[in-house]
Amino acid sequence: MSNKPKGKLDAITFIYGFGAAVVLVGAMFKFLGWQFANELFIVGLSIEAVVFLISAFERKTDDKDYNWENVFPQLSQTGSDNPDTQSYGDALSQFSQTLGTMTNELKSVSESLNQIKVELQSSAQNASEMKEKMSDFNSLMDNYNSNLRAVNDKYNQMLSSK
Repeated sequence: MSNKPKGKLDAITFIYGFGAAVVLVGAMFKFLGWQFANELFIVGLSIEAVVFLISAFERKTDDKDYNWENVFPQLSQTGSDNPDTQSYGDALSQFSQTLGTMTNELKSVSESLNQIKVELQSSAQNASEMKEKMSDFNSLMDNYNSNLRAVNDKYNQMLSSK
């Protein structure tokens, strides 16, 4: 068994949960066509209405703002000779250097992408030109084939007339 400390039971939350359970059981009774479904709905919804009415007037305690000084003691100390403040400054300096390095690397990546873009545009232009040349070549080959057929037809006519 666990010996964890248990929180306090909140009466409003308990009654709200109980009312919700009664409404759900009433819904089940209604779906199945059992008796007392309407009564369970009336009791459950009435409990819910009372809980909502009570919770409308319930006062909550204000949560205390978090004290960041407990996590970052550098925030509460103003002396620059403090080692914590110096380590904080060193961390900021290191962060700045890292950010500068990342910026330079991003510029390099951007330049590389621009070069790739230029190369792809050039390749697309070359492919377009090659397509035009292939189209011209195909046209010439079609013309050559039709001329060769005409020569073959004339040759066949000469052979058959002899």
